[in-house]
Amino acid sequence: MSQLENFIRNNREEFDGEEPSPRVWKDLQKQLEAAPAPVKKNNGGSVITMRILKWSAAAAILLLAGLGVFHLIGPSKNTGTAEVKPTEDLLQKINPTYAKEVYHFTQLIELKQSELKQIEKDDPELYQQFLGDIQQLDSSYNNLKKELPSNPNREQLLEAMIENLKMQTELLNQQLQVIQQIKQSKTTNNVKTI
Repeated sequence: MSQLENFIRNNREEFDGEEPSPRVWKDLQKQLEAAPAPVKKNNGGSVITMRILKWSAAAAILLLAGLGVFHLIGPSKNTGTAEVKPTEDLLQKINPTYAKEVYHFTQLIELKQSELKQIEKDDPELYQQFLGDIQQLDSSYNNLKKELPSNPNREQLLEAMIENLKMQTELLNQQLQVIQQIKQSKTTNNVKTI
């Protein structure tokens, strides 16, 4: 150890015994308040690069969050389901009762189509055939929906749209019954083989 370190250790109590006066602390505080903020030097653009990286990361997070929200509440993929949202206000204006019926049937159709989708893995050909039948009716429904804003006979057009949705529902019910019968026959055949 150096002589200075030994001297400090030996005389520690004397160093710690005295405190600076309050005036010293006030002067020091005034100097700190009056001193300009230190200017950071640009070390080869690292400060700018870090700011750009932070803003880029924030933008990427916002973009991903926006895409996630759009995916959750945005327009769904059209799997034969008639979308009601774009014309919902118009339907409400024409006839609120019909608007409720349209909403009810479209929700029912979506539910039944999700049930129908379960057969896609087991029997893709049958699923494609069923989907083709539904898409024909759905195409007709979409044509009626497009005509709705400009057609003078809106009540009749709404009735035709509801009829179409009823036919889609009935067709889906028949398709689901066929699927149920196929499953039962497979179960019966499996029981017989056991």
